Amino acid sequence: MVRRLLKGGHQCAVFDKSAKAVAQLVKEKAVGAASLPEFVKSLTEPRAIWLMVPVGVVDKTITDLLPISSAAIC
Repeated sequence: MVRRLLKGGHQCAVFDKSAKAVAQLVKEKAVGAASLPEFVKSLTEPRAIWLMVPVGVVDKTITDLLPISSAAIC
């Protein structure tokens, strides 16, 4: 999805537990982050976060994001 958005001229910030996945997208002009707080700080307000994680970690990821962001989590 990020690749498609970047090709469409959008700016994207990315975070993944896999540093390799982040590094690959940074090579393609995404803004990479090494942690969720760093990811949130890289976003300009108003913030919108597109969350794509395995179903088993959705609740934990949202719980981790809420205190560090004022984003609209969809």
